[in-house]
Amino acid sequence: MKAIAPRTVPSGFTLVELLAVIAIIGTLIGLLLPAVQRVREAGRRMQCSNNLKQMGVALGNYEQAKKRFPPGNDQAGERYHAWSSFVLPFLEQSTVSDRIDYSKHWDDVGGNSAIADLTIPTYVCPSGIKSFAGKQDYAGVLGSSINRNGEQLAIVNGKDLQFLTSGVLYATGTTLYVPGTVPSQQPRLPASVAQVSDGLSKTLLVIEAVDREQVGAADTRKSGDAGWACGSNCCSLNARVINMPGENDNGFRSLHIGGIYGLFGDGHVTFISESTDAPSLIAICTKSGGETESAGL
Repeated sequence: MKAIAPRTVPSGFTLVELLAVIAIIGTLIGLLLPAVQRVREAGRRMQCSNNLKQMGVALGNYEQAKKRFPPGNDQAGERYHAWSSFVLPFLEQSTVSDRIDYSKHWDDVGGNSAIADLTIPTYVCPSGIKSFAGKQDYAGVLGSSINRNGEQLAIVNGKDLQFLTSGVLYATGTTLYVPGTVPSQQPRLPASVAQVSDGLSKTLLVIEAVDREQVGAADTRKSGDAGWACGSNCCSLNARVINMPGENDNGFRSLHIGGIYGLFGDGHVTFISESTDAPSLIAICTKSGGETESAGL
């Protein structure tokens, strides 16, 4: 009898099996990617929080050494140096601050301009998208320029002038206004701890202001609000909610989901939810408003 040859079993995957494997791999990748993104964002949020904590230590040490907080924007002599420039020695950046001539304009072409283009890692939020010289992703809090109804306070109305110094890191010096629109202005000195009657733990010093627009045309040096060396990298609360497109493009803005990080006067850092109500936001932005709301912050 003729022997029957054993049946040959084909090797490899069939088309159906291959498609099934691809589908399984695709599903696993779909499940894995969000988890990886969450882990990465958690790391970015931790770094952002640590950046603000370092600024808190620097601002606290500055206040202990000088008995006052630094100017948010030093307008005296129209030099416009920033709070974030004055605290550099307390941020282990003395090699940078030693090169700054504070008697000249913050962007003076004789030397300050090149220094202003340096990157200070502590001032850059890892969640930011834009990248440019001298970037600053955090802003000093000037106070609140809105009332509880969300109405903008006007500097032409004498009774509303308090908002100009309602925060801690406000502009110092003497600001000139159109004659006849406001009472004569006295030079404004930097704020002291004693002036923060609402309490340091309930008063914001610095908030996230990520990826702000730069000042200047494409063929000029861009700086302004988005630069750590320029005093205009401070901002006031100008809207009833945070992270609102259009309203907060130059302040109170982050790329973290659900809110922003804020540094308080006692050095603690808190994540401020987008759902925080306007009265609470106003309360934590002002140093002596006497408000009772804090939304648990």
